[in-house]
Amino acid sequence: MIAEVIKLGFVGLGVDNFERMKTHYNDVLGLPVFAESADQALFSSGHDAVAIALQKSDTTGCQSVGLVIPADQDLAEVAEAAGRHGIDASVRSDLFGAIPAYVEITDPDGLTLYLYNDNPTERPSHSVTGVNPVKLGHVAFYVKDSRVTEKFYSEMLGFRWSDWLGDAFIFMRCNVDHHTMNFMTAERRGLYHMAFELKDFAHMGRSCDIMAEKDVKILWGPGRHGPGHNIFTYHRDPDGNIIELFAEIDKMSNEALGYFDPRPHHTDSPQRPKVWQAGDMKTVNSWGTPKPSSMD
Repeated sequence: MIAEVIKLGFVGLGVDNFERMKTHYNDVLGLPVFAESADQALFSSGHDAVAIALQKSDTTGCQSVGLVIPADQDLAEVAEAAGRHGIDASVRSDLFGAIPAYVEITDPDGLTLYLYNDNPTERPSHSVTGVNPVKLGHVAFYVKDSRVTEKFYSEMLGFRWSDWLGDAFIFMRCNVDHHTMNFMTAERRGLYHMAFELKDFAHMGRSCDIMAEKDVKILWGPGRHGPGHNIFTYHRDPDGNIIELFAEIDKMSNEALGYFDPRPHHTDSPQRPKVWQAGDMKTVNSWGTPKPSSMD
């Protein structure tokens, strides 16, 4: 292992519709602005000064992911450990003006990962407009081989698998939350979706009203997934990235027990990590509405 990740930090997006994207993340989602310039906009969420980084680019989509490691983890040692495993790594400084130092590596599919110490930075006050989510919760990617990707994230970065959907889609956790990163074997590469956590069912309802007020079409939901058992909606931002809003996700408060904290809507008792049957509607959405083809 080169480092043990403890949470998702940020997602870096290359964007085309820069002004519209800024409006969506600030006005619709309600993420406060941490800093901005002519070609970059940084938004806060939860305890993180930077949760979303928008960068004007000819190439749209996810360009990087920030992963947080413990505050006492020495970055030079992380870079050295990466080198011993044949992974190019270097310690760099001053990312976004909010992350003093970090280690840059790439995963098996070429995704740039920034590993940095947990160091809460003063961030803007919570927004009073828009959805105002609790935090950036997880991010999902299309990959060449989810088995290869699972091995990298578990052996190199300390992730654990929470569930498989068939043999191609894996949910992985790095803390109590059911999943922080998801990987699906596919012909394509890149971002599948990113997700923001809401407080509860009522917050989900309010978010739907806000989407309607802002003329943002909900692609799918509300519904409840099988793996993770979270309630959800999905929509697209102005560049076409899929965004999930979710609440009530499964949590494993005690790793030694090996099962998720009990919930009345759980499929099993106790609910342990398992392989779910692909194609079963109760797996995709126990409330019955199938995923639309517009999300494929």
